[in-house]
Amino acid sequence: MKQTSLILMFCAIAFFANAQDIITLFSGEEIKAHIVRVYPKEVSFTLDSKTDTLILQRVEIEKLKYKTGIVIYLNQPQKPDFTTEPFSDSLFRLGQRDASIYYKGYRPAATGTLISSFFIPWGLIPAIACSHTPPSMQNLDYQNQTLIQNPSYYKGYSENAYKIKKKKVWTGFAIGTGITLGIYIISFAAATAVYAL
Repeated sequence: MKQTSLILMFCAIAFFANAQDIITLFSGEEIKAHIVRVYPKEVSFTLDSKTDTLILQRVEIEKLKYKTGIVIYLNQPQKPDFTTEPFSDSLFRLGQRDASIYYKGYRPAATGTLISSFFIPWGLIPAIACSHTPPSMQNLDYQNQTLIQNPSYYKGYSENAYKIKKKKVWTGFAIGTGITLGIYIISFAAATAVYAL
């Protein structure tokens, strides 16, 4: 029994030592080789008893069959990768929606405008300056690094972030100016009432 196990083990070792990987091309050609490495765009391999490493483009290869029996199909139809789709209306809308949720980079501009607008008419200067400056990349507060690299998503996100920033800046200006005018009106009314007495 022990000898049978040893014989089977030596047969398996001999089989795997002589077995080769098989690269099957779309043309139907099969290349017996030793697959060295599979890269994103190419496959490197060596031929039997050769040391030179050869390279084939992945687009030429239908499948790789390793001597262990594992088969990998390289060019099967895949689900579309929404992160690299050039311009998609749904990604544009997703970017707009995410900006509404995550973008908070307007706060310093809105707060600064609010405070400076207490000094009429000087608050108008930062309001105009801040509302005419789109948010910088580092202030977009996006949550997904992969999505923001998609042009359509980025366009939707950045455009909506800019709209939000303008709206918040002018809201801050209106609140600050309204409070200041309210104080002036109340002070003027109080001074007029005292003067009338």
